[in-house]
Amino acid sequence: MSARSRPPSDPATRAAWLTDEIRRHDRLYYDLDRPELSDPEYDALLRELRDLEAAHPGLLRPDSPTQRVRDAAVEGLRQAGHRLPMLSLENTYADGEVREWVDSIAEFLGAQPAELVFSCEPKLDGVALEVIYEHGRLAQAITRGDGRTGDDVTHTVRTIRGLPHGLRAPPPRLEARGEVIMTRASFERVNKAREAAGEELFINPRNTASGTLKLLDPALAARRPLDMLCYGLGEAEGLVSTATGAPPRGHREAMQALAALGLPTALELSVRGGLDAVLAQHAALLARRDELPFEVDGTVIKVDDFRLQERLGLRARSPRWAIAFKFPARQGTTVVLDIHVQVGRTGTLTPVAVVAPVHVSGVTIENITLHNRDEIARLAVKPGDRVLIERAGDVIPHIVAVTQAAPGEPWRMPAHCPVCRTPVREVAGAVAVRCPNPQCPGVLKRRIGHFVARDAMDIEGVGEKLIDQLVDGGLARRLADLYALDEATLAGLERMGELSARNVLEGLAASRTRPLARLLAGLGILHVGGTVAEKLADHFGTLEALRAASREDLQGLAGIGPAVAASVRAFLDDPIERENLDLLLVRGVRPAPAVRRAGGPLAGQTFLFTGTLAKLSRREAAERVKALGGTLLSGVSANLGVLVVGEKPGSKLKQAQELGVRVMEEEEFVRMVEGLGG
Repeated sequence: MSARSRPPSDPATRAAWLTDEIRRHDRLYYDLDRPELSDPEYDALLRELRDLEAAHPGLLRPDSPTQRVRDAAVEGLRQAGHRLPMLSLENTYADGEVREWVDSIAEFLGAQPAELVFSCEPKLDGVALEVIYEHGRLAQAITRGDGRTGDDVTHTVRTIRGLPHGLRAPPPRLEARGEVIMTRASFERVNKAREAAGEELFINPRNTASGTLKLLDPALAARRPLDMLCYGLGEAEGLVSTATGAPPRGHREAMQALAALGLPTALELSVRGGLDAVLAQHAALLARRDELPFEVDGTVIKVDDFRLQERLGLRARSPRWAIAFKFPARQGTTVVLDIHVQVGRTGTLTPVAVVAPVHVSGVTIENITLHNRDEIARLAVKPGDRVLIERAGDVIPHIVAVTQAAPGEPWRMPAHCPVCRTPVREVAGAVAVRCPNPQCPGVLKRRIGHFVARDAMDIEGVGEKLIDQLVDGGLARRLADLYALDEATLAGLERMGELSARNVLEGLAASRTRPLARLLAGLGILHVGGTVAEKLADHFGTLEALRAASREDLQGLAGIGPAVAASVRAFLDDPIERENLDLLLVRGVRPAPAVRRAGGPLAGQTFLFTGTLAKLSRREAAERVKALGGTLLSGVSANLGVLVVGEKPGSKLKQAQELGVRVMEEEEFVRMVEGLGG
């Protein structure tokens, strides 16, 4: 568990905290593809909440995370219901827990554990899906969703080449359930193509499969090859066993029947008549997981007999007759060589462990963030310790625990900034510590890097190495000093030369008239990112008007709360920042207000963006609309003319469709504005 905050201990408050934490991690995993916890850590939170609710029944609520399946619905896709609940599986991580599960179901059934027959198959790391065939024809495909209702993704499922559109000797109605996956080979091909096109690489096969399945454009989905393997049934009207000619008596016969119809089924399917053999099969699968063509994160163990499954029944989230025996998170051990402290652009100090290089999940790890002082205290880690590390969700490396401590006292956060030696300050209400010196070279380097970035002032040629030389050499003590640089000074720096110096000066010259919103975003004001900067620029128009605005004026803007208003006013009132802004103006920085061409080709038209844009940043797209005379709206309404959608569009898409607003894909938008000269 992350140590961002100290969790409460009394049952009611603890249950509320666990509920909020689980929901937060659900959003990170399902909606943002940015997991922070490994599966075992997430399951531990869920298990603790379930145990609390069992011990204190008054804490159980119908909307508790323990009472539902979580999968992200996608706006713009039609919702469809499952005739039978489509649940997730209970997870376990230890042999002993599997034995306890077997003992409990044997006791419930009045049987001996050795008498039970189990089916085992790989737990595929993909997206759960139900495909529905009516009289042999593929009629519909629905994601698991909340277990009762999911997204209708029939349009993208039809692009899965290994999934038949028609079945051999079909039953009247068949609901086959399985996992949509992307093989490792397909994932590598897709990423190579994206790299060649200069596009951002996908993180892992599972998230790529999920995003592809829920695309609105089937043509785009077809360019990302998916597979599906079936592992279960919903309704199966008229399905017969190939062995008996009668309805299947258990899981194995059902999967054989699906295979006979032409449906792909989960590989490695086997039936074992004893728990020891099941555990041995799990161990064998774990040993060869990296040899399989797709990602596998455990073994699914099921009671094979359908009659016994019916007797065992279902829980709120999962069946009692099946369990997922998860593999350990991909882990490795290494030694902490050192702990460095990074200073961010707001002065926040972040400790980073430098470790002996270790290969985990196909990635060589050498640096691991330790987040903050609470995380340091939890781990009690120091240089010389041997540590266990893993990649949460096979993505984010973090230290799980110290496995062998070196002699000496635990490492502690420094009392002084490691760069400028100023005493650090604690941030009220947070676990962060901060260097309060705005002229700290560490802070200044990060601020300049932020200022020159593409989505701020977009100054070509000013990279990390040049910034280090400028700050270390005393040539840049504030942002405004960038605009005092000359060719001779730049050309005399290491690895520069006349051509590089001219490129930097050209970039600086071009940045002098960037839109006001870009300047505000680049100044590094706490709580002011691109969206807030746009609101401030659109409302006040000029830097002079913004500087004259009161805190009340700022807080009166829609979407600008007290914290943001206070932060902006504090920045503008700071003597050092005031002097820097004055000097920027003296040195020729004249931020341009939002440009609209009177009577331009988009005059009178209103636009809004949703989802992730691939070809343009949101700010670049907005600037093109404004430059062509169009107007940007902040939300969907009857006044909206065009909604431009990227990948993973939000709720705005559904609202726009309900209002009959024109929806435009990003590629069409780019062609349109380029054709209009924007």
